[in-house]
Amino acid sequence: MAKKGIKYYIPGGIALVLGIAAFCMMFLTAVTYSADLGIANTSYSYTGMQLAFGYSETIGEGSALETTTTILTFNFMVFIAFLLPLIGGILAVLFQNGLLTKIVTTACFVVGAVFLFSIVGFATIGMEEFQQALVEELSASLGVGPIIGAVLAILGAVVCFFKGSIAKALGGN
Repeated sequence: MAKKGIKYYIPGGIALVLGIAAFCMMFLTAVTYSADLGIANTSYSYTGMQLAFGYSETIGEGSALETTTTILTFNFMVFIAFLLPLIGGILAVLFQNGLLTKIVTTACFVVGAVFLFSIVGFATIGMEEFQQALVEELSASLGVGPIIGAVLAILGAVVCFFKGSIAKALGGN
């Protein structure tokens, strides 16, 4: 059996970098709610991190009337949307170019991309009732984080799907 060179691991490394980059898009704006009320514009924007892990605001900090209000709670769907590309990248590095590995890693990236494009629909899952009522009449738009993350996840899916071909083209066995 021939010894595998470093070029054999390059496609998996590329997939891992794309998965890490897609995961890091969690720190950018994920969903923006906005409305033009005629007199004033109102807008709320949340990062992927806030949507995934929750978010609280403290009003009157440092005074006797200080109160903390929970706006968002843990949202599993948003969390898994950002996590799946990372899992796909890790699996692409750890396992060989088998058919099952190709299917699983590509599926992780594809499902992650679909979930990232669907974050606007998932955003209200973790919202408190008063926040849901507040943003109900506002128009929601997808932020830059999930868009870039989904594009990176699609690129990762392509790399995983053609992982064996890329390794052979680079001169690996």
